Amino acid sequence: MGAPAGEEWPRFPWAKHLPSRGESLSDAANREPSGIRPGGPIGVPEPLPDRPRVEGSKLRHGAAFFVIGSLAILAVTVWLTTGEETWQGVARFGIWMLVALFGLAALRTVLEALSLLVLVNETQEAKISLRDAVALTLEGFFIWQLIPVSAAGVPYQAFLLTRKGVRAGWATAVVVVKGFIPPVFFFCVLVATTILAFTGWTGSEASLTFVKVVGPLSAVPTLVLVSILIIMVKFPARFDSIVDRLAAAVARRMSGKAAERVEETRVLLEEESHIFREALTTIWNRKRWVLFLATALIVFAFVAEFSVGLVILWGFEYRGSIVDPLLLQSLLKPILSASPTPGSVAVGEGGYIGFFAAYLPSHFIGIALVLWRIVLYFAPMFVGGLLVAKRLKGGRRRTLQPESA
Repeated sequence: MGAPAGEEWPRFPWAKHLPSRGESLSDAANREPSGIRPGGPIGVPEPLPDRPRVEGSKLRHGAAFFVIGSLAILAVTVWLTTGEETWQGVARFGIWMLVALFGLAALRTVLEALSLLVLVNETQEAKISLRDAVALTLEGFFIWQLIPVSAAGVPYQAFLLTRKGVRAGWATAVVVVKGFIPPVFFFCVLVATTILAFTGWTGSEASLTFVKVVGPLSAVPTLVLVSILIIMVKFPARFDSIVDRLAAAVARRMSGKAAERVEETRVLLEEESHIFREALTTIWNRKRWVLFLATALIVFAFVAEFSVGLVILWGFEYRGSIVDPLLLQSLLKPILSASPTPGSVAVGEGGYIGFFAAYLPSHFIGIALVLWRIVLYFAPMFVGGLLVAKRLKGGRRRTLQPESA
């Protein structure tokens, strides 16, 4: 990604995480730890900042929108669905069910962190600890949920990896490769569920209706991502051409900063597609088992996440199939991930109202939705938010600290 002599590097935060033009990902992974990347005119080194570049205003606006919007929807749902039977069911739910819910949420985070740890530690010399990986996973979750349409989690997590000694180009590569594992998994689930729905679905009529409604909606983002993945890997030049044409078409309808953002996004997409392709090829050729293990860990992480919904059903005396609820949530997850709203607000509540309605009496839907939101979103985002705030505050303190004479 070099720039001609005398010119400045692009002024967007992804640039410093990428290898230079002509430098392979394997070279980037093995070069001396840099912490120094060109920041002004070519040849003038600039150390990486003490804290990642995250727009605090976007985080605050995203957090406010998510909390207020989600609480409002939850309050209305609980008000409309709560009755005497609800509180009787809550009394029977049991403290151990709550422990199981938070335990599964913690397990989900640890498994995803382990996948990151494997991809980092087994592909280059610098190492991160499980504690580092868990913190990075929680912080990335917080950023991704509150600024979903900006993909801000990629440079944020890559920045944190470089602070642990991971080479800048490889840090971005690992995060991008890890991010493309879920679409492949969901594509396999989509195919399997479609076959079951038309050949031998054994669930309830309500769950089959849910599949028929949610399945096509889930297919859109899943097939788009898998198609992008195939084109990036097999036809990189065609991918660049498609991105160029789309960016040009959009830019013609915009001006000023909006057009600049379109250009930055175009450059970012093309650069990260090249990073992803070479990183995937490098890992596949050298340590294929690492990719398989990281994929397995992410799949188990999703199973732990979807088991939260299953345990909620059990707590309200559902005793049906175990597989059906897991499959239905696997169809729902890509829709939530593609949602442009912070924390998938409205989309998440709407999807899980339909999910719980397929298995529970109406008087349990509201309280089940509250439990799902608290365990899988509010709790981990609160912890991740504390870690992000601490990191940003610490970086600001070091930046403002006067140098000793």
